[in-house]
Amino acid sequence: MRFAHIADTHLGYRQYNLDEREEDFYRAFEEAVEVIIEEKLDFVLHSGDLFDEPRPHIKALVRVKEILERLKNHGIPFIGIAGNHDILMRKGAVPPQKVFSNIELLTPRKPYIEYKDMFIAGLPYFSKIHRNNMKDMLEKLSEKANDYDKSILLLHQGIDKYFNLDFELKIQDLPDNFNYYALGHIHKRVIDTLPSGAVAVYPGSTEIWRMDELGEFKKHGKGFFIVDTDDFSVREVNFKGIRPFLNFEVSGIEEVKDIVREAENVRVKPVIKVEVGNNDFNEVYRSLLIELKEKALYLDIKRKIEKNIQNEDVRGEKIDIYSMMRENFEGSEEEKNFCLEIYKAIAREGAEAGKNIAESYFNR
Repeated sequence: MRFAHIADTHLGYRQYNLDEREEDFYRAFEEAVEVIIEEKLDFVLHSGDLFDEPRPHIKALVRVKEILERLKNHGIPFIGIAGNHDILMRKGAVPPQKVFSNIELLTPRKPYIEYKDMFIAGLPYFSKIHRNNMKDMLEKLSEKANDYDKSILLLHQGIDKYFNLDFELKIQDLPDNFNYYALGHIHKRVIDTLPSGAVAVYPGSTEIWRMDELGEFKKHGKGFFIVDTDDFSVREVNFKGIRPFLNFEVSGIEEVKDIVREAENVRVKPVIKVEVGNNDFNEVYRSLLIELKEKALYLDIKRKIEKNIQNEDVRGEKIDIYSMMRENFEGSEEEKNFCLEIYKAIAREGAEAGKNIAESYFNR
């Protein structure tokens, strides 16, 4: 059998508040489905963040319904888990995937299915404060996997080996008796053979969700993976329709023509980011606006911040707010993680989300 492993589609995301960018995210998902049907794959695994927010707007729900209907018409099951963007941080909240009858959603209450003699297990995103609960569930799934020759585990987590900034799990927390770890959450592509011989894979996001993903995109592209269950070998599929993102640093007016030439040499209007040196900034800024306003979908022009100060180097280490909070909080590791999750929830969704996490923590 062969299956598609995809993740972090972030459907409904309206980047830069533009209709065109929202459509780009749907288009990438549609391109994936076209390849899946063309390749006659047996099933699809989605490792979380199908949507960009837990309450997607009607347009996003309708488009996803239409796209998934094509898979259903070709008899291709769609199995998935909820990522952190799919989950409202509130007790009893239901992820939007539950709306669709043709999504087999793995949940803590129903964490596995058997598909053609294969064990497919999965859990939704768990924040770090619930790490111990997750480890207990993983242990139970591992015991169940022992009854099968082939098994797959879906997770939407940052793992320290691949994401050392703010991970939820350590690599040793993963049970070692699955054949394939279908991971999501990290927007870069990772294929890693573990000591057990199993494969841990992040397919990455299907679109450029943030500008800092541009370097990774240029190296490895965006898309998904096709996996053969005979040996769990992985084949990369790269999307052809990703909108170009162009990033420039310029110091003078004479460089504007080079940017214009590159912007004219792409098939669709690109997203363009330009950092301009302090010399002749106003002149360069005006020239860029005049030359590029009709050629770019989105144009971001900023003055380059000069880092060097005469006779003094004021550059310090990059500030990591999570590390600072850890160092200055008192209490156990679990209590520190709890405070960090409160902070992240409030920053992303507001005070109510922080309150819900606190209630969840104290009502365990």
